[in-house]
Amino acid sequence: MANQNTRDASLYKVPVNDFSRTVELLIANKEFLESEIMKINALNPSIQRIILGADDFLRKENYPKANSELERAFRLTKSEGALYLRIAHLRYKQGLLKESESFASRGLLLGNISSWERLLLNVYLKN
Repeated sequence: MANQNTRDASLYKVPVNDFSRTVELLIANKEFLESEIMKINALNPSIQRIILGADDFLRKENYPKANSELERAFRLTKSEGALYLRIAHLRYKQGLLKESESFASRGLLLGNISSWERLLLNVYLKN
């Protein structure tokens, strides 16, 4: 095992302490959480366009229109982590915590989501 490479934590761009603080902010600061969620893009450009429209409504606190847009995207695909994140977040903002948790759980079943998406979805399981 002499050839086994070890990873030097100092080589990573985000120090572990900064990462820890970021995770704490996600849980404690809902505006920061929302800004991080809105940075997650869909893989499909058509779905991304719909999500961007929903984001505009979400920022304006027009939850019915945001919901309508996200449901339209959801009818088109059920394989976008960005979509599950947005719906979980919207349900959370609407006070529908069980639905938020349900969408987060379903999003975690996707195989094509990033570690960051996985972490963000897990935030809704804790609420």
